[in-house]
Amino acid sequence: MSDLHAGSRSDRLDRAIHALLAQTPEIEAAAVVSFDGLPMASALPPSMDEDRVAAMSAALLSLGERAAQGLGRGELSQVYIEGETGTVFLVSADNEAVLVAVAAQGAKAGMMLYEVRRAAAAVAAALRADDAEAPAEHILQAVPAPSAEPVLQQVHEQSVMPAYTPSAMPDGGWSSSYAPTGSVLPGENPNWS
Repeated sequence: MSDLHAGSRSDRLDRAIHALLAQTPEIEAAAVVSFDGLPMASALPPSMDEDRVAAMSAALLSLGERAAQGLGRGELSQVYIEGETGTVFLVSADNEAVLVAVAAQGAKAGMMLYEVRRAAAAVAAALRADDAEAPAEHILQAVPAPSAEPVLQQVHEQSVMPAYTPSAMPDGGWSSSYAPTGSVLPGENPNWS
């Protein structure tokens, strides 16, 4: 098993982020964020709040998706923001999450984008590793059990609980008997209500 697939999901995401930071010194900070704006892993300086970075990233991604679709550009794959003191990249990690990378001023955008895309692929692989290695019992535990309520209702309706059923006697008289619900006694007219 490769180092990328070893350990917990959090460990794998941390390794992917730190590998990006180690290989690309121009990247000052990085985070993995869920599409709904929750931080999954991060390597941020103290001046950046993890929750705030995650929320802003999700908002930017949502707006970028609407703009791409509204302008007929198809599915969004990345957002690139250039400011006075640096650049921010948001790259989809194969529809699993978003990798956010903050690059220093003067960093070559093409090279940074290449490295961030590679790291996003590593993040996607780290997230999918749980699915590929999950034993059958864990998969079954993730599937909600069907409710027993309809089955119990059906059993109750078909039970042999006695019910008062009047029945016609051969001599023309009437008799009272107990019969299972939904059953017909010999000699009883099933159309009688």
